[in-house]
Amino acid sequence: MVSRGTCLWVGSEIPAATAFLEAQGFNLKIQSLEDFDDFSKQGFCFYLINDQGSPEANVKLDLASENRPGNFVFVWTQAENKHAWYSAGADHVETGPPDVGWLPKLNFLANLIKERRQWRETEENFNRAHEDLQSTVESLEFASRRFEALFNGLPVGCFTFDAHGLVHEWNGLATETFGIEPYEAFFNTVWSVLDPEETGAWSQEKVNNLFAKSESIEFDWIFKKRDNSEVHLACKVVCLTNRRGEVIAAVAGNLDISDRVHAQRKIDEQMREIKNYIKVMERQRLKLQDANRQLRRLAVTDGLTGLMNRRRFNELLDETLDRAIRQDHKFSLLLFDIDHFKSLNDSFGHQAGDEILVRFATVLSSTARRYERPSRYGGEEFAIILDNCDAAAAQLAAERFRAAILAEVWPHRNITASVGCSTFTGVESARGMIQQSDEALYYSKRAGRNRVTHYRELTADQLNAA
Repeated sequence: MVSRGTCLWVGSEIPAATAFLEAQGFNLKIQSLEDFDDFSKQGFCFYLINDQGSPEANVKLDLASENRPGNFVFVWTQAENKHAWYSAGADHVETGPPDVGWLPKLNFLANLIKERRQWRETEENFNRAHEDLQSTVESLEFASRRFEALFNGLPVGCFTFDAHGLVHEWNGLATETFGIEPYEAFFNTVWSVLDPEETGAWSQEKVNNLFAKSESIEFDWIFKKRDNSEVHLACKVVCLTNRRGEVIAAVAGNLDISDRVHAQRKIDEQMREIKNYIKVMERQRLKLQDANRQLRRLAVTDGLTGLMNRRRFNELLDETLDRAIRQDHKFSLLLFDIDHFKSLNDSFGHQAGDEILVRFATVLSSTARRYERPSRYGGEEFAIILDNCDAAAAQLAAERFRAAILAEVWPHRNITASVGCSTFTGVESARGMIQQSDEALYYSKRAGRNRVTHYRELTADQLNAA
């Protein structure tokens, strides 16, 4: 038998009922009403409360407890107390005996708990992957700057080093200027390579100050070669930063100015060239940043309509749900389905269908107000999250969109849409909000299309008719 998870039974044990639940794969933990303390702080727990009285008669069962939002509560009580338990915040109330009539509700709660756990795990994995990707992008940006083909073409002796002073790159003119091969410099400190006599030209203190201040510096210095000849150099050190403005490396350009008479004429031109090369490198960095921003935008945008795609819609719905819980306010969700879209595709072709989808998205965007965010949910279905919007306002907004669609001049034939609404009351999950809107939408379809239905208007018979 497949385990359905743990059911925390609160109240007097009824052998027939507990046997029925165990037969359905639930692992029961029994706790009397007298011993009950508070709901679990772990979240995603399933409670079955056997209390034949009203919720006011047992103050321990506080469904408004701060530990309550993460749990699901299934109440078994007398028929006359059903409404009171729903009003107190129960997720589902049963008054009949435990039999097969319970199964759909139990299965729904068990699956919902499982899906919320899986969703939270998926979200955590996605966040970790996003952090890893961002770190990789930063590394690629830095690598693209360091290994820029222009580096080896710079007309001065150049090398790069990190915050510890370790040398990472060494161009050909640096070898010629200093008489030091790249392998002799790599992963040694710049002061041990270029200032072994500790003259003060290079030091750990200078490198530390450079990275702390994040400023470019210029200075003249003298390097003594192995044959004891001296080279007079003009050096400019430029800091390289990541997107957070943190200094991650520095590039030093060294111009041989030993022949003052000739070199002085060239210094200004050479330094301008260095600055121009740095500007080119910076433009390349900005282009890469723009490309990354474009990639991130494309990842959350529907390619056909330009609206948010389903992935971004799901993220925004979770964000809105979390904010509504924190701030204790309502929000609503609208689902749209273009009426008879399949027959339009069959009659006029998929290109015409795509044209209608693009036009439909344009109507939603132009009709939407500041806090109304249209998205393409899939196929011919669209969704709009209405932040800080109750049920009455949601219906008015839905009618505004439906009227705009009806008033639009459409190619091929007139287009209408059926709309389903749901409003967050404080207990629904993101999946529950979508399911409620979807059920209201399909009722609009069954009731003749081109109409708006709010989930709260549907009776049990109308819902069961689906």
